[in-house]
Amino acid sequence: MQNDSSSIRHRGKAAAQQMDGLDAETSTPTAIDTPLDTPRTNSPLNLSIQAALEARIIYPPKRIKRRRWFISGIAIGVITALSAILYVNPTQNTHINRMQEILGDFDVSALLPDSLLSDEFVHDMTKLLALDKQSGPIRLTGEFEPAMTLEKEGLRKKHNVVLVPGIISSGLESWSTANCSRPYFRQRLWGTSTMFKAILLDKECWVQHIMLDKRTGLDPHGIKLRAAQGLDAADYFITGYWIWGKAIENLAVLGYDSNDMTLASYDWRVSYYDLERRDQYFSRLQSRIELAQRTGAKTVLVTHSMGSQVVQYFMKWVESPRGGRGGSQWVDTHIEAVINLAGSPLGVPKTLASLLSGEQRETVQPLASYLLDHFMNRKELARIFRSWTGLAALLPKGGSAVWGDLSGAPDDPVSNHTDVSSQTADSNVHSDVSFGGQIRFDSDGLGNQTMDGALQLLFDALDADEQRLMHRDYSFGVFRTQSEMDAHKDDHRVWTNPLQHQLPNAPNMSIYCLYGHGAATERAYYYTFDNSSDAPSLKIDRTPRPLRNVDIGIVNGEGDGTVPLLSLGYMCADAWRKPLYNPHGVRVVTREFVHNPLAVFKDIRGGADAADHINILGNHDVTADVLRVVAGHGQDVNDRFTSNIREYAARINIP
Repeated sequence: MQNDSSSIRHRGKAAAQQMDGLDAETSTPTAIDTPLDTPRTNSPLNLSIQAALEARIIYPPKRIKRRRWFISGIAIGVITALSAILYVNPTQNTHINRMQEILGDFDVSALLPDSLLSDEFVHDMTKLLALDKQSGPIRLTGEFEPAMTLEKEGLRKKHNVVLVPGIISSGLESWSTANCSRPYFRQRLWGTSTMFKAILLDKECWVQHIMLDKRTGLDPHGIKLRAAQGLDAADYFITGYWIWGKAIENLAVLGYDSNDMTLASYDWRVSYYDLERRDQYFSRLQSRIELAQRTGAKTVLVTHSMGSQVVQYFMKWVESPRGGRGGSQWVDTHIEAVINLAGSPLGVPKTLASLLSGEQRETVQPLASYLLDHFMNRKELARIFRSWTGLAALLPKGGSAVWGDLSGAPDDPVSNHTDVSSQTADSNVHSDVSFGGQIRFDSDGLGNQTMDGALQLLFDALDADEQRLMHRDYSFGVFRTQSEMDAHKDDHRVWTNPLQHQLPNAPNMSIYCLYGHGAATERAYYYTFDNSSDAPSLKIDRTPRPLRNVDIGIVNGEGDGTVPLLSLGYMCADAWRKPLYNPHGVRVVTREFVHNPLAVFKDIRGGADAADHINILGNHDVTADVLRVVAGHGQDVNDRFTSNIREYAARINIP
């Protein structure tokens, strides 16, 4: 064991030295078609925004009296009703009891913030208690199902399994011993009830820990937050709210335990580049997979959300002489399959809103999202989000080529593939609005912005350190030729972008893309100026609009509730089936699942057919597919398309 640890440290140090020399040895790849390759802090767009802002008359915000007792009454009534309904379900009753333990220390009514509007609360609860959407027979997700059924059919464990969680799924625990850190030593400041207590009762200390140093992209002085380790690092976000818990239960039925199933947790706040520099994350993952193969079996990497990007980066890193130095055959030798669950290879538009204006809906877990949204202002959230260099990995890739321009977008509603440059609320009553304008301004003299323009708008809003780190870590464009691929194959910035690197030389490996669709998903935004002096200068314009696919300034499209269909499916259904992006013939399988949830009073997580971004980890059919692959029956898992992704892909002009 001592030799193994020494080997890991040696490999990590060597890799870090190689990576540290990259910027000095490799010039900026001018072929990368991204607005971030040429930093421009005084772009015409930015100057026009400043001029327009200075020209506006700033009025003090009008304060609206809040009726805290009204909100508390609704909350108590809803909780009472839910408790009565859920009491008949033993599993849900257990969740209620655990939540009571978490909330037991709080005077909830005293903690309700003034920003918690009664109409927003009612809107959220109305969505929560929506009528049952599911058609056909009801399939409640039982304990250890569907594995119990599949085991009777003869399925047994075969390949080693590594679970790679998504952003904000891994718990983060404090290893700091100074000042306000001491009460939280080895406690999780992200995940578990400790996080909630810290935000509510010790917010300043919590913010100090959760933010990264904006100059280095690493821990602030005197602060040390690290990813929790082991299977329980991401099995539950808080008590009763499972993430990987059901998958682990089902794998155990086939015979898996901690010897052949691991969870590769990571500090998702940190860029992939710094994950290796600080934590030797990819070196440890490489050693773990090599050690597991001593049993004679390859490894199946099962990823969720951002974890799909982490594994893409890893497969390029492990081959590269600037990374793991495993050579071109390493992936084919060691990895049987990669299963992406709700993967986000082309990024997520809501990341743009989080970084630009500090606004988010479920950029973090829904429970944490609700807490952050109502106990912190947009300025605080923007500072936190912009310090997380790992979050920028989820900015959309491919620019206008993928996400559309002002003449339309590939995934526009079929009946409305029209010009968006002049669309306003008055001219499109009860119609759909195109997604090609990623950010729209109804007034203020600013035109609508495509994805390229929106990314430049964000870049102009960042300070010099934030710009430098984003440029160091990421690239967002498209490569269209083999010469471009060859020229930048060892540039770590393109390893996060599947449109700028090729799948590994692994003809015996398979990639499975399993994702849901049918849930309203953020796709574009209406923005306006913010007159407040203590917030980012732009904010989402929540003016009501009589447009079918617009909700309080958010233009909704197809997806799994978090990731749009284009990001979920384009690479799997199209690009990875082309020689430029898959020159060695890796088998690629796409499996789509319609989001078909139960009403909350039947199952608070949506049941066996829920396929939204998080609850897909408990989906009955998805879990069955994963079990077949890890048991060596991957040949039985084939394409299944239930959306229009192939039609949308045909509209994207990429060779």
